[in-house]
Amino acid sequence: MAYWIFKVNPEQYRIDERLADPEVRITWQVSKYRDQIRTGDTAFIWRTGRNRGLCAVMKIISDPIDMPEIKSEEPYCIVLDVSTKCRVFGELVERFPLIKAEDIKSIPGLQGLSVFHGFQQATNFPVTEEEGRILGRLVATGHRSLAI
Repeated sequence: MAYWIFKVNPEQYRIDERLADPEVRITWQVSKYRDQIRTGDTAFIWRTGRNRGLCAVMKIISDPIDMPEIKSEEPYCIVLDVSTKCRVFGELVERFPLIKAEDIKSIPGLQGLSVFHGFQQATNFPVTEEEGRILGRLVATGHRSLAI
């Protein structure tokens, strides 16, 4: 099992409305790492923009495949792209109030998260096993204690 950060731009996708929807099945575009993202991996959903940070966790339930967006996701797409793209199916397993990027950066072991460095236009970012465990504990504790 591997860990990932999947980014979402709230100017292109209504992530807050989507997370309020009780439907757990979701798709996500895979722009990089198509040959590495696999069924059983965990993706932490990262909201971009002014209020950036973690807002959900998704269990990946399919290997990446080329497909159009599924109908149930279309109402949340501000910029609807009906073309075939590489995507995964996932299940939302955790939804929570935003854990701010600035707070995450302050946690020992998370300063090196790939989403903080390098080329930021991608959708998918690898997370090391140790970073994944730290993020998992942060989510599991309801991020009450940022000193994990």
